[in-house]
Amino acid sequence: MKRRSTEIMQGILKSKEDDVSAKQFMSRYDISRRTLKNDINEINDFLKTISMGEIFITEDGNLKIGGLFDREKIEEHLYQMDMYMYKLSPEERQIYIMLELIANPHYTTMHRFAEELFVSRITIMSDVDAMKQILRNSDAELILDSGKGIKLSCSYEASLELLVSLYKKIAVNIKNDGFFQRMMLKKMKIKYTFSELFSYMQDYMKINNLVFIEDIFYDIVLYLFTAFNFRERDHDEADKVVTERMKLTNIDHMMLYAGYMLDVPVTEKMIDCFRDYIEKNNLYSFVKTVDEVELYKVIMFFVSKIDQELRLELTNDDKLIDSLLMHIKSMKDWGNYEVEIPKNYDLPMNYELLETLVEKYSYILESFLSYKLSSNMKKSIVIHICVAVIRNRRYYIPKLSIVIVCPGSMATGKYLEAQIKNYFDFEIVGVLAAGEVIGELEQMERKIDFILSTVHIEADEYKVITVNPFLTMRDLNLIQKEVFQSQKQINLPIEKKKKKLLGDLQDLMDDDKLSAETYDKIEAILMEMKKPLKKENAMAELLKKDFIAIKTASCHWKEAIKRSAEPLEQFGYIEQRYAEEAIQKVEEYGDYIVVSRGVALAHAGKDSGVIKDGLSLLVCKDGISFQKDKAKVNLIFCFACTGEKEYLDLIKEIVAVGKEQNRLKMILNCNTAQEIYDTLIFDEKRKRS
Repeated sequence: MKRRSTEIMQGILKSKEDDVSAKQFMSRYDISRRTLKNDINEINDFLKTISMGEIFITEDGNLKIGGLFDREKIEEHLYQMDMYMYKLSPEERQIYIMLELIANPHYTTMHRFAEELFVSRITIMSDVDAMKQILRNSDAELILDSGKGIKLSCSYEASLELLVSLYKKIAVNIKNDGFFQRMMLKKMKIKYTFSELFSYMQDYMKINNLVFIEDIFYDIVLYLFTAFNFRERDHDEADKVVTERMKLTNIDHMMLYAGYMLDVPVTEKMIDCFRDYIEKNNLYSFVKTVDEVELYKVIMFFVSKIDQELRLELTNDDKLIDSLLMHIKSMKDWGNYEVEIPKNYDLPMNYELLETLVEKYSYILESFLSYKLSSNMKKSIVIHICVAVIRNRRYYIPKLSIVIVCPGSMATGKYLEAQIKNYFDFEIVGVLAAGEVIGELEQMERKIDFILSTVHIEADEYKVITVNPFLTMRDLNLIQKEVFQSQKQINLPIEKKKKKLLGDLQDLMDDDKLSAETYDKIEAILMEMKKPLKKENAMAELLKKDFIAIKTASCHWKEAIKRSAEPLEQFGYIEQRYAEEAIQKVEEYGDYIVVSRGVALAHAGKDSGVIKDGLSLLVCKDGISFQKDKAKVNLIFCFACTGEKEYLDLIKEIVAVGKEQNRLKMILNCNTAQEIYDTLIFDEKRKRS
């Protein structure tokens, strides 16, 4: 079978239905019914070799399976095809030949390639001519010798760059589930997977607060994938392992971190080649170190702008802000897919308007990140907001339980788990290997709503959604659709839940046989629920009453930032320049420090004179002036952080103060720092008031 026939076969295998729409394949590949029929004939020839039933195109435009059709057996044989059964396209043949030439420094005859690929010598000659054109502007050269054959002449560095370009075609494609891709990765003896490196690098970016343009991030990870898999083929005894003496940059440390996680020593030559690649492709200009607190505030400001027009209270959704923060930091490209929202859900939102607003206000994020967001990134932000709207609709939604399944490598499953957590509030019961999932589920006492799997598995008792390891918008739509269906079945409006609970309690009360012990248990539960909470919030860790100042008269925002920072400077938490740099941030990015109604958060980076973590507060009763047309701010916090610890819970609590206007009024009615401190820190005092 050729590539298209193989992919159609894969599509049929992934569908659990006996009837599959032929139109979807005709549309996907832009082919006629007659061409599709020829592809089906190829598939049927393959199925005959393993004694499976044929596939027919019905009159109503469906592909119907006839006879025995063991999906697991078919898939097993599909990936065991040899070159005789699988017909490579010209591009695939050229990739195959170049990878062979890179792996083998000696001459290889045209006759050998012709025999391996089941084509003529003339076809190989034609491929070689095409390869010469591809390599024309590179440092690699094809050398032909009429007696010896053909070989590739290039340096180690040039080999790496060529491999990066080839692997880009076979290793990173989100549709990377084909015979050719699997065959080539196996033939090249890939030891460290791309998804594994990708996951490690996302962790590194999070730890170091780095942000890349999404395409650049792929390029860097792909280079590391190539460098580590190609390392042992050019081993040089004189090449020294990197030591502490070598001066390294943040990007250099990316390679060291990858080496540490893979347990592979990184050599000086590897670092030098990595630097050359970064410089040659001008990748330095696309990386930026971001302060997580600043990015959080910028995202809040961005979402608030959209919310001013949609009025959906999006800024109240912590999960939306958190997911956007993770997503923008990791810069994952979710593919060229349109967002789809099921039509049977009446969302209080104009979808076209949402797209327009994301486009309109994307400059806020772009200004902070110093580059343009791609169309895919904007689509992804739209999906985040859509999911938030659905998640927060007026019905109570029980949390669904799922299991994630991967072929065997836990790295793939863990990476999928991280992506799922970005979008959905599932209870992920476990990440299991395909071979053990059924046995594990049978031993579980809890109910599983559905399975997310990166490979086809047979599990008749469970709903299985097959997705790509790199989630696409299509995958997200499939998951959403299943979530809606599952929640429809178990969803019960909160009023009905209350009535049911009251009815159950009334039945208990009317039961004369109910023991006094049971009455006591119910009463104890109710008493426990009525107890006031004495839990301290995250502010208690940093805010001290001596760091709270009160000002009655109104003031300008620049003066307010300086006044709010004074306690931290006085007690040795920051240097004098910290407040000035916090002011510069506002001048550069605007009033994004106004994080909620009446509340602002002044902050500068860890390199702006931070000595230790601290939080201070200025309460200005007559208000702090920002832009002329805006409502005044009454509370301005000043937060300094060394970057050694995350404080997102603290930021959320600061934002929450402005969302609870009664609490804000209570603070403004306080006359001492102690009263303000108690109102901010203790939930009990706030509730009693």
